[in-house]
Amino acid sequence: MSNNQRPGISAPYDPVHLTHVGFNSSTGEFIGLPKEWQMLLQESGISKHEQEANPQAVMDIVQFYQE
Repeated sequence: MSNNQRPGISAPYDPVHLTHVGFNSSTGEFIGLPKEWQMLLQESGISKHEQEANPQAVMDIVQFYQE
């Protein structure tokens, strides 16, 4: 393969949306977390203040540990 050729990557097929997680900024809580994710978050040592300040980072961390 030459340097200007890149391998082709296909788009996902037949995706299934199983979970939708949201963040309520009024209460500072995540909505719709699976129970396993709730337990990971509770046991993570991430404070409520840190969760409120960085909800996307928290979701990225929880998702990383699930993989």
